Amino acid sequence: MIENKIMPKLTNVTVNDTCFLCGSQAFYISFNSKKLRCVEKVSQCPGHAKKAQASRDANITTEERKAHMKRMSENGNTTLKKLHEDPIWRAKKSANLSNAIKKRGGNVGSNNPMYGKTHKKSSIEKQKLKAKNRDPITYVKGVATKITNGICTPKELKDKWELYLEQVNNFTSRSWKEYQHIINPSNLPRGKKYELDHKFSKFEGFNRNIPPEIIGHYKNLELISRTENRSKRTKCSITLEELYESIRSKN
Repeated sequence: MIENKIMPKLTNVTVNDTCFLCGSQAFYISFNSKKLRCVEKVSQCPGHAKKAQASRDANITTEERKAHMKRMSENGNTTLKKLHEDPIWRAKKSANLSNAIKKRGGNVGSNNPMYGKTHKKSSIEKQKLKAKNRDPITYVKGVATKITNGICTPKELKDKWELYLEQVNNFTSRSWKEYQHIINPSNLPRGKKYELDHKFSKFEGFNRNIPPEIIGHYKNLELISRTENRSKRTKCSITLEELYESIRSKN
């Protein structure tokens, strides 16, 4: 069955519903061909990408494709530069992005497109190299723009608690990305029902001058229900000694 004509989504999904291109679980159905597919936009299907790549390999050489993509990139960048000078286009683009994020329920937990996924090591190394070679002035300009637009506060205007919280959150984010499978072994949906909790609280960490990397360590993180997390507030579910012992332990 089709849920509505706006989004061709299956209302009753079964294990027998598989994508006609990649063979994975299907969630959508085409209006015209009635073929099942794993994503709303068929161009985002891994099977479609492989099929397109096979077609390119059969019809164009690697050198010809590189030359073509270079021309497309130059033309596309020129067009984008002109569009970014149009405030109406920028506002519309921003609204479309915001609406898309709201539609899927935000970026938290399973609503995040990268939830449960990992980047290839080659991609990570490529991004690290790109960041290393990036002109430092771009970061300065980026922060200046955020400050001008009221998105962030200059560091010199932040108090000690805000600076500490910022560092803890950075370490927490890294821990979640790298050790999500350990922090959340049951694969609970992070978001409205379950929230990420610091066993030894950030508040106590600040009061007792505990290094941010300790409070943001993956051994200090767990997923608990939203109700439990809100009732816990600034309390600690483990002692500082237990936290350090857990970090020292290899298990």
